[in-house]
Amino acid sequence: MTSEKDSNRGPDVRTVVVDDVSVAGTHEPFVEHVSFTAPAGEFTVVATDPGIPQVALALAIGGRVELLRGRVSIGGGAGLADLQLRTRLVDVADVTAPEDAIAVRAVVQEELALAERPASRAAVAAFLAEHDLTDHAGRPWEQLPPDVRTSLLLELGALHPQVRVLVLAGPERHGGDHAAWFDTCQRLAGTGLAVVVLTTAATAAALATEAATDADAHAAIDAATDAATTDATTSTDTTLAKEPSA
Repeated sequence: MTSEKDSNRGPDVRTVVVDDVSVAGTHEPFVEHVSFTAPAGEFTVVATDPGIPQVALALAIGGRVELLRGRVSIGGGAGLADLQLRTRLVDVADVTAPEDAIAVRAVVQEELALAERPASRAAVAAFLAEHDLTDHAGRPWEQLPPDVRTSLLLELGALHPQVRVLVLAGPERHGGDHAAWFDTCQRLAGTGLAVVVLTTAATAAALATEAATDADAHAAIDAATDAATTDATTSTDTTLAKEPSA
């Protein structure tokens, strides 16, 4: 996970560069002077005020709104049509977020269709079965746990054939444990996508702490594995050295 990245190297086709972006509001800008780089293959968290500022910044990244100032580019391209083609706005309030009362199967069907994937009853049933959600197919979307909803929308958004960037806005507004969608973001970033999460400063800090803890844990596991490998090699070498004298 990263919160800011040096953009001196040539941009990957999936790297997002947001440079001094402001989006006009009714009386004052919804967001002002936002700058960050979200590299391809990484999970980038951007601390943003909740509500309209998150929505406005998501729309700006996705090329869905004119900018008051600044520039957004993906892989160097800054045309609105290109931004719209290559980004998927995930769970953006009043924009792409599903209505609470819609059945789970209907949400999945619509997302599969948008992703240009088979969206028949059989295809929807297969998707739900893969995610152990068959029993929830007819239930209202709001009855799924918040982390499950967010993770599903991320996975469905990643299915779009032209999408290179996922933008998740305000996942903290649903409450619940962020661990599941945190893991989903990391996994999808591992496929080469740029994953951008717009969230509150408090959630951003919690995610940074969790990422640091995970990194320390992985480092400890790697160190233990290296030590075990070294011990095994030393033991093998000692045994082989003694064999001729037996």
